[in-house]
Amino acid sequence: MNKPARFLKDGKLRLPTTEELGFDPAEIRRRYDHERDRRLHANGAAQYQNIDGDLEHYIDDPYVTARIERAPVTEDIEVAILGAGFGGMLMAARLHEAGIGDFRIIERAGDFGGTWYWNRYPGAQCDVESYIYLPLLDETGYMPREKYSFQPEIYAHAQRIGHHFNLYPRAYFQTQIREMRWDAADARWTLGTDRGDVIR
Repeated sequence: MNKPARFLKDGKLRLPTTEELGFDPAEIRRRYDHERDRRLHANGAAQYQNIDGDLEHYIDDPYVTARIERAPVTEDIEVAILGAGFGGMLMAARLHEAGIGDFRIIERAGDFGGTWYWNRYPGAQCDVESYIYLPLLDETGYMPREKYSFQPEIYAHAQRIGHHFNLYPRAYFQTQIREMRWDAADARWTLGTDRGDVIR
């Protein structure tokens, strides 16, 4: 492979100079380090305000018009998927394709979509090309409308995946994990939720 002559010295590749680059990499690194150091605190997570008391209403899902009412569930399953964003949905779709139907998706939100469920501000758009970012396009037969999809299209695709792979009946929405305990004797996890569920 031919290398540009200006980056060769005695036949060996060399790093370009600051003048050749037009910027100073060391200065860029110093600026990144400065910004990182501004965000690091010795007290870790204690630096953040708890969402309780007068602030507790901020954790409510603003997109749910009615709470899903259901009795607490006690069940043994093969797989529990925590979260209904694209990672959880992709895992569920692959389990479905493999013939494994004994799984549950547990999600605090009222629907599939993860980030794209919660973030609905005007103009919200993904900065990764939709053909790369959106999972399961071939399987669902969907072609994105935009090179960089906007939130409504991404959220609709999450719902499309949920319907295509019949994931809705396997999802517990508006449900939050409160505890996870490992039972070494049975080699199983026990999950407890804010709905009183006990899922092993």
